[in-house]
Amino acid sequence: MNGHRWVPARAVVVVLVALILQISLVSDLRVAGAVGDVLLVVVVAGGLTGGVDRGATYGFAAGLAYDLVVDSPFGLTALTYALVGYAVGLAGAALLRTSGWWPVLIAALAGMAQATLFTSFGNLIGVAYPFGDVPTIASTMAVWAALLVTPALRVLWWVHGHSEPDRVEVLLR
Repeated sequence: MNGHRWVPARAVVVVLVALILQISLVSDLRVAGAVGDVLLVVVVAGGLTGGVDRGATYGFAAGLAYDLVVDSPFGLTALTYALVGYAVGLAGAALLRTSGWWPVLIAALAGMAQATLFTSFGNLIGVAYPFGDVPTIASTMAVWAALLVTPALRVLWWVHGHSEPDRVEVLLR
């Protein structure tokens, strides 16, 4: 029980380190004009290690932190990350495992989904993000997410402990 009191502090540290990595290092590593998203990988790992609640919570918190430093409509990243985190939590609970190739596949799909959702919601609120850029951005984000999800899972297990999401939790909702 003594280790549980450090969970919120560890979670904040992980999100802040991911944010700093994103804005200081990853944002300069462009592939075909698109960048990867370390914060999204933390959200995916949160959803896979803790289910829908943790995925949505990490999504909202990480998205809000990112929204504070990027030039996009405030709350747009928080909304899309929260939705992706929730969906990843559902997928993780349905599969009842966070090992093998499943996390890599889910992370890649989450990268594609986040790029599509961000562009779609952005256009809904009046920001003219071009849909023609979505395949390149989505592909880049998918590759980054797939490559980084395994180390991110280990980090989130350090934060919360090593437990699989509860499949019964999803079935009862």
